[in-house]
Amino acid sequence: MNNAKPANITVSALDALHLPFSGTSLIEASAGTGKTYTISGLYLRLLLGHGGQPALLCEQILVVTFTNAATEELRDRIRKRIQVAYKRFLGVTTQDHFIEQLYADIPESEHAIGLKRLDLALKSLDEGAIFTIHGFCQRILADMAFESSLLFESEFTLDDSEYLHHAVRDFWREACYPLPLLLAQQISNSVGEPEKLAQKVRALLGASQA
Repeated sequence: MNNAKPANITVSALDALHLPFSGTSLIEASAGTGKTYTISGLYLRLLLGHGGQPALLCEQILVVTFTNAATEELRDRIRKRIQVAYKRFLGVTTQDHFIEQLYADIPESEHAIGLKRLDLALKSLDEGAIFTIHGFCQRILADMAFESSLLFESEFTLDDSEYLHHAVRDFWREACYPLPLLLAQQISNSVGEPEKLAQKVRALLGASQA
């Protein structure tokens, strides 16, 4: 009998300006609801040290998304939000309600240092850790090549279909061609050709119960 108490989960409307950075937060959002806008807002808060934590540099903030196109879009949107925030800290009023609130939340005595942090972020954003999932994994494996026992020049492959195609055909030539005629006929009747064998093998790749 499991007597473990259920996790303390609180569900509330998203408030990106006051979302806590400690613990774990799951944001549920459908397409077009402002996920990128929210991420860029949280990025600004981290740069400025808003929310009761030390200010971070671009290379200290990790942002992970799914596709290369999404990565470039996210980096561009973050850059534009930083530019808008930079103008606000110069004294120019903006149409961005989030940035206006963020600016008001930061004590006036910290506005000068905030401006310097945003200026530094604009100059170093290209070095920021904004990756696809596979790109981040590749970066970590490259940085920790000794610990992971991998080559320094390892290549991350997303589509292994070409390798599977060649492996199956190599196996077909080496294992099936020398077989006695009767057994070769049985394999031909059962499998047919290398491409059909590749389809059967594909279904087994990564299956823990294979």
